[in-house]
Amino acid sequence: MGLALCFLLMLLIPGLRDVAAVALFVAMFATTFTVLSILAKSSRERGFLQGVTASVNDVLHELSVGSAAGLGADDLRLLLVNGGTRPLSVNGVAGLELKIIRSTSPKASLHAKPILKPVTTTYVVLAATPPDYGVESFDRLLEAVTADPGAASPGAD
Repeated sequence: MGLALCFLLMLLIPGLRDVAAVALFVAMFATTFTVLSILAKSSRERGFLQGVTASVNDVLHELSVGSAAGLGADDLRLLLVNGGTRPLSVNGVAGLELKIIRSTSPKASLHAKPILKPVTTTYVVLAATPPDYGVESFDRLLEAVTADPGAASPGAD
């Protein structure tokens, strides 16, 4: 593409009719085009990651009723790259984790067209784990959260 543009510019600019000038022009054009395409791709990825981070932070803010549990875009990127977990607390009580789960596309059958690059789907999920000091209190907490707010509590008669 740069060479074709250089050939067209040779008609107008006599300085480009030298072999060294053509090589320099093509190299500069290729470098500039590559840098601009990389910057555009990283800008799109950054915008997407900021949108996902905002969604995750909205959920975390609803659960923890505080902005201290918020994630930054770099923190989420680190979790996505490492595929790890991040412990969270709900109103100061531990038992919730932010997990990154990856799922790759299933392997194709023998007669199917081969996939050059498998598709990887990444899920950001919240997982509840029972506390170490007893499952009964965790079950009561889970029941209280999932119970209908209009229903009478079992101990209040």
